[in-house]
Amino acid sequence: MPSKKADLLLHPTRLQIITSISTGQMTARELSQVIPDVPQTTLYRHINALVEGGLLKVVSETQIRGTVERTYAVATLPSLKPEDLQGMTRQDYQQAFLVYLSTLMSAAQRYLDSKGKDEDFDPIADGLDLSLGTLNLSDAEFRTINKRILEVILSASGNQPSPVRKRRMFTYLFIPQ
Repeated sequence: MPSKKADLLLHPTRLQIITSISTGQMTARELSQVIPDVPQTTLYRHINALVEGGLLKVVSETQIRGTVERTYAVATLPSLKPEDLQGMTRQDYQQAFLVYLSTLMSAAQRYLDSKGKDEDFDPIADGLDLSLGTLNLSDAEFRTINKRILEVILSASGNQPSPVRKRRMFTYLFIPQ
């Protein structure tokens, strides 16, 4: 049985929320614009689950026409550690891969949908990059390269939005062969 953290993260809608908000702070309204295919009530339910599970935190509250608008941020690095994955079955892992890949496909489809039919379509100029390869690594080399990748990602994760920065989704996955 996966841990509570794994159960929270390995859900398509919650993974989309975490991925969308991972670079800063967002309100539910802003999230609904980034993830338009999720109904508002469903979005709020999943946001609340992530807050209750300690993965998101409320960083501010603003009074707007009699209601409170909350701004959310990631409370902790949304990664799963070995202890979060203990007890997962083959079927749990298959479900996790499916959620991971469907989240990636949803992001790719949103990118494609954002381009008008008459608009010039140049994914390379937009910064789209697809890479797939195989490396021969000892366990020690694998741990080293994985640590270095994480360090590079974490160093950029604090970048604030600006006119010269685009939101870019990234992913990396190592699968033993």
